[in-house]
Amino acid sequence: MKLQVNLKGSWRDVMCFHEKDEKEVRESAARLSFFSGGKAKFRIADDANTALAYCEAPFFIWRDARTVTAAGLSPTKKL
Repeated sequence: MKLQVNLKGSWRDVMCFHEKDEKEVRESAARLSFFSGGKAKFRIADDANTALAYCEAPFFIWRDARTVTAAGLSPTKKL
C-alpha cells in the first residue's frame, strides 16, 4: 500500500507502508491535510496504483474510493 498526495493536480507517492500501519498513516495524513489549510489532498492506493480511499477538506475524513466513484464525486474537488 502507499500514501499519495495531490498538491497541484497530480498524485505523487509519499511513502509505502504495510496494511497493519494503515490506521496510523490515515490519522497522520488527515492531520497533515488539515494543517496544510486543505491544500494537500491524500489518498491510499494499492501497489497497482488503484485508489482505495481519499482524505481532503473540508472534513478531513477518509472516504472509500468506491463510494466516491459510485456517487459521481471527484476526489480532487471540495464537496
